[in-house]
Amino acid sequence: MSSPPLVFLVCHGSRDPEYQQAAADLLARVRQQLAPQVVELVQLEGKSLGLAEQIHRYLAARLPSCDNPVVLVSLFMGRGAHVEEDLPAVLEELRARWPCLKLLLTPPIGQHPALLDLVAARVAAAQQLGELIHAWILFGHGSRLPEFAAQLQAEIQALKQHLLGIPIHLAFAAQPPTLETTVVHCLRLSQYRLRVLPFFLFPGGLLRSLQDQVQRLRRQWPLLQLELEPPLWRDPQLLQAIVETVRTACSR
Repeated sequence: MSSPPLVFLVCHGSRDPEYQQAAADLLARVRQQLAPQVVELVQLEGKSLGLAEQIHRYLAARLPSCDNPVVLVSLFMGRGAHVEEDLPAVLEELRARWPCLKLLLTPPIGQHPALLDLVAARVAAAQQLGELIHAWILFGHGSRLPEFAAQLQAEIQALKQHLLGIPIHLAFAAQPPTLETTVVHCLRLSQYRLRVLPFFLFPGGLLRSLQDQVQRLRRQWPLLQLELEPPLWRDPQLLQAIVETVRTACSR
């Protein structure tokens, strides 16, 4: 019988206490779903050790033998530079240090179909409450690599097929279009009741910056009704996506 896989949830990371608390909560819920599998959380940034060294130390302390596969679950939202460049480099470093191990890196969690279900569920919940919302804005971090925006645009097109008649727009923190650009576009279309859905997992600096932008835009256009949804870390569909990703990787 093969040994059970070791699972590492790999996130961007931050020194922000809110980020760390939310990440720890998500880790606890994943552990509960996957027990008795060993699940750990490692971070690309925000820790004194690099990502490869964090994983290496866990393996050196806990790995009983090379029979245990190791699954790295990518908690990134798309194929940006971290996914396309940083994580493969970490994987190669680990393979060099642990040549006997079977190491698996999953696709970014943002590409899982359950994330589309999550966005659709948020929109549907607002509709069921009878809220008048002219359009939704899906807000992501963005990337210098074009694949990230292309993925989100494809996901929006898929959503529009299920949510007929509900406009959904894109905005980014690190690339165009910005939130302000997208809001101006909506206003020109007479869409002034807007809901922003962060397409990232955890609270922290990015969320606070987004909150500041929302407040500034409200002051700039008094008729604008711009509301902000919470990020995704508490959603059951996210937990479902992570658990399904782990089980699929472990069945290989």
